[in-house]
Amino acid sequence: MRETVCGHPGVLFGEGLEVTPMALFAGTFENRIDRKGRVSLPADFRAELPADGARVVYVYPSPRGTALEACDRGFMQRMSDSIEQFDIFSDEEDDMTASIVAAARRITIDTEGRIALPPELIAEAGIEDAVTFVGRGARFQIWNPGDHKSYAAEARERAKGRTMRLLPPEGRDQ
Repeated sequence: MRETVCGHPGVLFGEGLEVTPMALFAGTFENRIDRKGRVSLPADFRAELPADGARVVYVYPSPRGTALEACDRGFMQRMSDSIEQFDIFSDEEDDMTASIVAAARRITIDTEGRIALPPELIAEAGIEDAVTFVGRGARFQIWNPGDHKSYAAEARERAKGRTMRLLPPEGRDQ
């Protein structure tokens, strides 16, 4: 059986192993946020979410800074499953659960393609009248534009001269 995830049918590889493509959020976009906390999710990001079902994202404060992290249900489930690899009741398990799973808010995308960010998340990220959406592959971030500009410049400087090894294409949607 081929399952549909992120609007794409599953793909069969090898001996019946089925790999379903995940959302791929790419690009950087700035949008205005209204006084009710509503902001239009970039069309490129909306296109990565399933077209046939609940159109939701999970949003939570980034454990690494002032941005908000956002992802689809599949990625949130992967994070929850990964956290459960820690020893139960350990400090690591407790910290990651509190920082990610417990802090996450399930946000529905309205018929106009907007999400409504809760006031506590807006305050956490220092968002005022605009947000910057930043694709991060299987997830995306939501930033105060000024904070993101500073962060992006620092990240580009740190990345200069670094190299990376690409994963082999087997088992990946191409």
